[in-house]
Amino acid sequence: MSPNRTDSVEDPPRRRRRRQVTNAEIIDLLEYLAPPAQASPATPYGLQVGAAQSAVKSIVITPLLSAQAISCATAFHAELIISAAPLLSTPLETLRWDNPIGARAALLAQKQISLYVLANSYAAVPGGFDDSLAEQLGLAPTGVLAPTVAEKQLKFVVFVPPRDLEKVQNAAAEAGAGLIGNYSNCAFRTPGTGTFLGRPGSNPTVGRPGRLEHADEVRLEMLVPERDLKGVVAAVLQAHSYEEVAYDVYPLRNPGPSYGRGRIGELPLQVSLDTVLAQVNDALGLNEDKRARCVHRPGLPIASLAVASGMGAGENLLWHAHRREAGAIVLGGLSPVDLMLVDNASTAVIDIGFAASVAPGLQRLLAQIRDTFEGDGIQVAYASSPAPAGASPPASPMREDRSAYEAL
Repeated sequence: MSPNRTDSVEDPPRRRRRRQVTNAEIIDLLEYLAPPAQASPATPYGLQVGAAQSAVKSIVITPLLSAQAISCATAFHAELIISAAPLLSTPLETLRWDNPIGARAALLAQKQISLYVLANSYAAVPGGFDDSLAEQLGLAPTGVLAPTVAEKQLKFVVFVPPRDLEKVQNAAAEAGAGLIGNYSNCAFRTPGTGTFLGRPGSNPTVGRPGRLEHADEVRLEMLVPERDLKGVVAAVLQAHSYEEVAYDVYPLRNPGPSYGRGRIGELPLQVSLDTVLAQVNDALGLNEDKRARCVHRPGLPIASLAVASGMGAGENLLWHAHRREAGAIVLGGLSPVDLMLVDNASTAVIDIGFAASVAPGLQRLLAQIRDTFEGDGIQVAYASSPAPAGASPPASPMREDRSAYEAL
């Protein structure tokens, strides 16, 4: 028999087994960042093709589900596409592949690629489409154009033994509780006495089963935004030493932070409209084929600028910018109402197209997904919008320069 060699031969390092991530986990993150309940007006969103429990290893993010986006997803071996615009805007009564919408839905099903559509609340929330577009243009917003909804606030109350108090409060604060304006970790503490009687099978931290116990406890109260409640509860349960944690959640009528569509800010210097137009094209990388369009005279003096992603259908963003006396507004397209009002508004319109208006926000979202699931090996790529008619056709998505998609 050969002797066991334990002195000079080391075991090879073991690679950590990556867990399997599902569509549902990606969706949880997306709907935490932009709660669909905050959408205004309501538009189609959610998982339009696929199954929530399907496994995901690669994701493609795109402004809209173009043929190019599907080609990129196929080349990238993606199981999930995240789009800023819906494929299905009305309930699907038939699935026919002799029309473009049905054909794309059928193609996704055939290739087993899921499709998730972002809620339009992603335009209004902090760090969403509107904030990202303003940041990309170098605009420091001083306000929103059109307030939409206020986030619901809850009161979270938990009963804590004194020795756990700081640990539990800090855990709740790190999960999002206790924010009031510019202050964090806000709480109210009330000392008292808690009673409990452990039933058979219990393992109380204090005392023993079968006897009524009295314990010094502190009632800890903190405000929690509705979307953070699940994370706060999980953090508190992990930090608390009791086997069973007593806590209460109360709905509040006082509104939380307001979300709004569009951003507006002052320019450092008053400049001409053609200068603003050139700066917009440069900041967004809009080349000759995709340059922003403007319908006003080039020499118009501009002192303040408004920005809004998408077309803002039903939101009258152009008129809000006019009432706020913005010199110009950067939009992702003109709605029918905008087209009627454009001649009556003092605000110049700079149309950059839908894809360019949401691209900065989608790039930020890509980074958030990548950072959140970095340890799970999730790959994320960005599929650019198709070139307009007359432009050169895109290169093959398999080219090494990734001209049809950009993996970040």
